[in-house]
Amino acid sequence: MTDKEKIIYYLDYKGISKNKFYKKTGFSTGFLDKGSSLGVDNLRIIIDNYPDLSLRWFVMGEGEMIVDEKNDGNIFSDIKILEELAEERKYTIMLQKNRISDLENQIRELKKDYQHIRRSVEKPAVLEK
Repeated sequence: MTDKEKIIYYLDYKGISKNKFYKKTGFSTGFLDKGSSLGVDNLRIIIDNYPDLSLRWFVMGEGEMIVDEKNDGNIFSDIKILEELAEERKYTIMLQKNRISDLENQIRELKKDYQHIRRSVEKPAVLEK
């Protein structure tokens, strides 16, 4: 399930309409129907408005979807999960930026090689005329 599918599943389970969800969170209508990722900031807004949604279930796929209100002492664990998720995403972004930079360098080198080959092919044609 994507992040947004999990939210829709939670809302269905709780009997909460998408419109009510949009009003409560301030998200635009259709937010849950576009894309698959939420982002950490949006997840924080959701958890602030729906504190019974288990972050452990949402992020790790472990445990129950609904946090037992009697067992609300897991908030520090939930914060730690969010922080770890944010760090992992920062690391992934850094790796992707490095990969993009490497690929851009390869493209520049290939363009130079192409221009060199093109010039060497064009020169004999000019000499023949």
